Amino acid sequence: MELLDKQYEDRRGARYRRWLPKWLLSAGAFLLLWQAASLLAGSNSAGAHTVPSLTDILGSFTLLANYWPGWLGVPSTSVGGEPSWTGAILGFVFNSILTTLRTFGGLMLGVLASVGLAVAVSWSDVLRKTMSFSAHLARMLPLLALVPLFDLWFGNSEGSAVLFVGFVTFCVTFATTLGAIGTVPAYYEQYARSLGASRIRVYLTVILPAALPRINNGIVLGLGFSWGAVIAAEFLGLQYGLGRIVLLAEQFNQFSLLALVAFIVVAYAVISNVLIAKLLNCLTGWS
Repeated sequence: MELLDKQYEDRRGARYRRWLPKWLLSAGAFLLLWQAASLLAGSNSAGAHTVPSLTDILGSFTLLANYWPGWLGVPSTSVGGEPSWTGAILGFVFNSILTTLRTFGGLMLGVLASVGLAVAVSWSDVLRKTMSFSAHLARMLPLLALVPLFDLWFGNSEGSAVLFVGFVTFCVTFATTLGAIGTVPAYYEQYARSLGASRIRVYLTVILPAALPRINNGIVLGLGFSWGAVIAAEFLGLQYGLGRIVLLAEQFNQFSLLALVAFIVVAYAVISNVLIAKLLNCLTGWS
């Protein structure tokens, strides 16, 4: 047994070693292409790069000090405080935490709603006939165009942002969850029922565990959409968050800061994708 465990660990380590250089090469190639695009695009009449260079993007980090509310002895720039690296770091952490909490709050809400409704729809013929079409129709809606409606219905609040992220996640994951349950072979249920299991027990102990690996794919897909949804939700009304920084940076033509926040969001999306995928794989180790 110890030998098998060691062989497994060696194979997993080799797999990580093969994956890491490819990831580094891809990231390096992307940064080189970005820098090349900045050089080729040239500068505008004011002397600023049309496409912000990597140096411009890194230099814009200090602008994040303008988005720190002024706690911990570091005054806000809105009340006369001087921009500083300390303020920029605190602004970066503060807004990142708010956006991340809204993202994962909405993700959990959307996943619970989509999985619950998918199970109910697959269970009941009545619900399948009444709810399935409406739920699938929601996927056809222009989701980002619904942000003003959520703002109108629920106001400029944390709840509005979380509900919008949850709605987007639901629209993405419902169809994949319903499809995952539908792909479980019928004889799984037949075998369990022949052994005396009730229908509820069959769903909880046979159908859902068998469908979870495919449901995981939908959750990971929904996570990617959640990051885009939370940025859109923060455009309207919310005072802080990465999406709010994007809006104000666009209004004040701070394109370097706009690119910096875009890189930050992409990094968060990639990291959270890897972590959530690993967590879900651990929870479904039988797949």
